[in-house]
Amino acid sequence: MKLLFKPRDEKHLGEGDLPFGTFDDTSNWLPITRYLEMGAERIPRKILFKVANNDGILKEQYTYEQTNEWSNRIANGLFSKHEIKKGDKVGIYMLNCSEYIFSILAIHKVGGIQVPINKDEKGQRLCYIINYSEMKALIVDKSSLPFIEEISDQLQNLKLVIITGESDNIPSKVGSIPCVSFSNFNKFSKFNHNQSVKVSDVERCMFTSGTTGMPKGVLREHGGVILTVRAYLQQHGIRSGDTLMSVLTLAHANAQVMCLFASIGAGATAVFYPRFSASNFWKWAYECGATVTNMLGSVAEYLWSAPESEWDSKHKVRTVLSGPAPKNLEEFQNRFNTRTIDGYGSTEMGMVLWKDPEDHRPGSSGYPMQGYYVELRNPLNQNKIISPLWDSTDDQTPPDEAKGLLYIRPLIPHTTLNEYFKDEKRTKEAFDEEGFFNSDDLFARAMDGRYYFVGRYSRIRVSGENVDPVAVANEATEYEPIYEAIAVGLRLPNVADDEIKLNITLKSGAAFDPVEFCKWMAERVIVAMVPRFIEVYENGFPLTATQKVRVAELKELSDKTWDRNESGLKFSARK
Repeated sequence: MKLLFKPRDEKHLGEGDLPFGTFDDTSNWLPITRYLEMGAERIPRKILFKVANNDGILKEQYTYEQTNEWSNRIANGLFSKHEIKKGDKVGIYMLNCSEYIFSILAIHKVGGIQVPINKDEKGQRLCYIINYSEMKALIVDKSSLPFIEEISDQLQNLKLVIITGESDNIPSKVGSIPCVSFSNFNKFSKFNHNQSVKVSDVERCMFTSGTTGMPKGVLREHGGVILTVRAYLQQHGIRSGDTLMSVLTLAHANAQVMCLFASIGAGATAVFYPRFSASNFWKWAYECGATVTNMLGSVAEYLWSAPESEWDSKHKVRTVLSGPAPKNLEEFQNRFNTRTIDGYGSTEMGMVLWKDPEDHRPGSSGYPMQGYYVELRNPLNQNKIISPLWDSTDDQTPPDEAKGLLYIRPLIPHTTLNEYFKDEKRTKEAFDEEGFFNSDDLFARAMDGRYYFVGRYSRIRVSGENVDPVAVANEATEYEPIYEAIAVGLRLPNVADDEIKLNITLKSGAAFDPVEFCKWMAERVIVAMVPRFIEVYENGFPLTATQKVRVAELKELSDKTWDRNESGLKFSARK
């Protein structure tokens, strides 16, 4: 298929060129590591990536040649020493670091399937991902090792744990599973592994929010990487002179595809920080020379709420991808001297909608990207397509009749989810007979073709993480005093992300302390799943005349609603 790379206004273009072209001919696409190898030949001494420590100090940097050689050493070691073959799964459970980047690329080179694990997963959810994915090896840093040790007696298929750092102080086993030092890869060949890998081969199994409690494995192929990289280069005008910055975890597709892989595809430079800091974000952007960066969820609100500083406009960030864009878009752009571009994507489908930087009408997520056909369907009758009758030039608030579920049909093979790993039921539920994927997100479409995000239909998004309310409720009912639980998402005014409200009933005579419950919950699940609001219904949940729960009432805050923020109880992601 031949695509058409959109031109950009000069003010939205970076300096330099695109050494590997615009990826318009899909028949010529190659896995991203092939472009890394080309970069190692053409621009060997150019810096490909830098990594900062937890204080935001840039401690490491690697050229295209060094990155390729290190990735080769690891790929050759995985293949020849640890018998990782094409199609085998290798897990990565680390904070952002250079070893994380080398590991991703090495797994690609050997033809394996990476299984990146959210750094905040723990306990039974972590155990589930490791066992269910059938990974043969797991690469961890030392800070992650205790979480693996806690569940080591429950791990079923794992054959090897690879631990970053020198061999000193590396345990010989975790439970009964052998351990080796990451430093052992030093002795393997630095030359390209040369495994035959195609864009049709699977490159990742990434676990995301499920609908029955546990995460579901999203299989994506190498073609999906190139499709998203191509769109990112197009929409942000990225060129070889750009520096792409990410404060998001490499366990997410955003940091991987729209920072690391996009930099490789453009011959540019990527910079990774291990955490987000509202007070340091623009300072870090200035120090690393960032020209493009991304924000998710409520990051924009945190930045806006931070005290004003000299760094707000001292940086050189030309464009920011923000999904969704800040509510006060014009004021945000003026204060931070940057252009903020909205977009919409998912782990399953990649970036489906994107706003052009030249489009200054606020509120929309833009237009469908090449490679996708989309339509809106009535949530109550999903065989009925909603026609665009809403004129957004007259009224920015979409009427109810313009709102519908976003259905997505991929047009290019090997670019999106085809199936959930080992889950035929969920796959059938997600796709219809014509190959349309139900996004589970509500949008409105205006007559001019722009799409406007309305909200999530059943999932919720907290602190940039997709969260399944059923999973939150199921976990809560494991707490001894709780009899029933229903979790719902609340959208507070002028905030992009949701907040979780947990509604519960208690067992007869049981006492309940919300602080102790939240501490218990935080020990078992990722921070995003710990509810902010909790309300105890002493006489049972409110019911309709037909004995159904009045869910709308559960989404209301009352004087009986406990607010974790007011209690001063805080939990933070692992750093």
